[in-house]
Amino acid sequence: MSVRFFERTGRDAADGLQPPDLRPLRAAAERGELAEARARLAEGLGHPLPSDDPHAPLARDVAQALTEAGFALHDCAPHHPRYRLGGVCLLPVPSGHNPDGQGGIAVSWTTHDLLVLDWQRGREHQGTQQAMNHALASVLTALGYPVSPFGTGGASLVTGPRRAAPSAARRSRSSRGRR
Repeated sequence: MSVRFFERTGRDAADGLQPPDLRPLRAAAERGELAEARARLAEGLGHPLPSDDPHAPLARDVAQALTEAGFALHDCAPHHPRYRLGGVCLLPVPSGHNPDGQGGIAVSWTTHDLLVLDWQRGREHQGTQQAMNHALASVLTALGYPVSPFGTGGASLVTGPRRAAPSAARRSRSSRGRR
């Protein structure tokens, strides 16, 4: 049941409706798309991100959150066969490699090579990059991550773990008044 259903009908658990059991879906996702997203994480040279990297826990969390939001992660290593497909690129940024001294996970959009390499569509490529990087920053903020601009291409830097989403608290308060 979606939140919209509950808002539209005013019905909730007090009326005998229960939220769906997401455990089987979560288990399938853990074995499938979430595991694949974590496996795609790479360090700056395109090698798999070591599990002992200080940014690995945050990178795994961001990868999972964006996958759950419906984004496909990009294989950022140029030698990877799926590199041409595009998607969300996540790269750890050590604090010493950022002018403001803050480390984190750089998040940016990469378009498919069909758009990147078509010189006649340069404006479309640039516009898509800007729009998607802006959208990614908005999604990351909605997911509760602290985000700051990174570099000159419109990328974002996730600088820490998620904060509690204010929308969940708002929904809880609004549903209490309907009982």
